[in-house]
Amino acid sequence: MSNQFPMIVKFEVKENKIEFVKSELLKLLEPTRKELGCVQYDLHQDIEDPSVFMFYEIWDTKEAWKAHDSKQHVLDLIKAIDGSIDKITHNKLKLL
Repeated sequence: MSNQFPMIVKFEVKENKIEFVKSELLKLLEPTRKELGCVQYDLHQDIEDPSVFMFYEIWDTKEAWKAHDSKQHVLDLIKAIDGSIDKITHNKLKLL
């Protein structure tokens, strides 16, 4: 069994901010995929509800994920989308 740390981060976006938030979330892909410990980092948009975005992430370790949250590109995102999000949830997963 792997010690990898998979998770889903879900963003529920205000209807009038969908395209703006989408453009900001897309900016995270390239720098995050280059981070030490990032195994997979993909952004998805719900087909039936375009105001919902989800990152499917796999990190080598929980510590690698925690380090990601302190990177400048993540801090910039948090500042940029302030007031544009209704809810963010984190689902930390384990393989069964």
